[in-house]
Amino acid sequence: MKKMDSSGSKRVWWWLLLFLVLGALIGYLLRGDLGKESEKTTLPEKALEASGETAPAEKQPESAPETPQATEESLQKPAIQVSPVVKKAVPMAELSLAEFFSYLDQQPSIRHLDLGTGTRERFKIILEKLSSRLPVPAGEGIDPRILTANVYHFFRALDRKDIRLIKEIIRHERDNMEMDLRMFFHWFMVGEGDPDLDALRPSLVTAYPYAGYLLNTIGGRAYLLRRPSTVRVLLTYYSLLIVYRADKEGKNSYGIDLYPYVRALAEEMTHYPDLQYQQEYMEKLDQIRQYYVSKR
Repeated sequence: MKKMDSSGSKRVWWWLLLFLVLGALIGYLLRGDLGKESEKTTLPEKALEASGETAPAEKQPESAPETPQATEESLQKPAIQVSPVVKKAVPMAELSLAEFFSYLDQQPSIRHLDLGTGTRERFKIILEKLSSRLPVPAGEGIDPRILTANVYHFFRALDRKDIRLIKEIIRHERDNMEMDLRMFFHWFMVGEGDPDLDALRPSLVTAYPYAGYLLNTIGGRAYLLRRPSTVRVLLTYYSLLIVYRADKEGKNSYGIDLYPYVRALAEEMTHYPDLQYQQEYMEKLDQIRQYYVSKR
């Protein structure tokens, strides 16, 4: 009887030991699975932090409203309200001369001049004055009186208010000067723009002396050298186009040779990559250069 009790007791202990081992094994397996689940959420986050990225946000329940997540960058930088950019001047296809003068009338730099009239009416007056008193685009070396007249031409043709207006426009419109000059050149060459000013549009016979004056005289070059470099280059370019047109139409009455000016301007134009239409200018200058090369 004692022997039976001893063997039964041993079997109980074996079953108890087996139960403990199985329990430990199950606990180990469960802990391993939980550890893997934990690694799935923590390890990628650590890896993303190390690479400078952020983990994707957990998907919100469909019933919960979506709310914008505040990032560290948005918390550091204050919100900035973006106002629409208003261009001062745009090409003729988008803006008429009338609108351009309306814009000028609203500028404090123009209003303080006390012109007594709007810039549009003042522009008419300036055109009439310049058309009635033309410069001489050649002959300064033959007659010193021509040189003196060219040096003071604008001061004699215009009054103080006219000159101040032109200077203020050049000073405050420097960033838009390329568009402004392109707009006026289209008005002159193509005939686009304000119909009210059509009667005052200078003819080629009137514009040619001024273009030659700026290109070919000491007085004209001295005037350009006192202007900002971009304005000087663009005025030289458009003056060259006017003389080129006059030459092709047989109206280059002073026989101005454009070839040296074309070469010099083409080389100088390469130093102004910020010009919006630089490539167009270069192609046109090359076309003019080839025209004069073929005539030599």
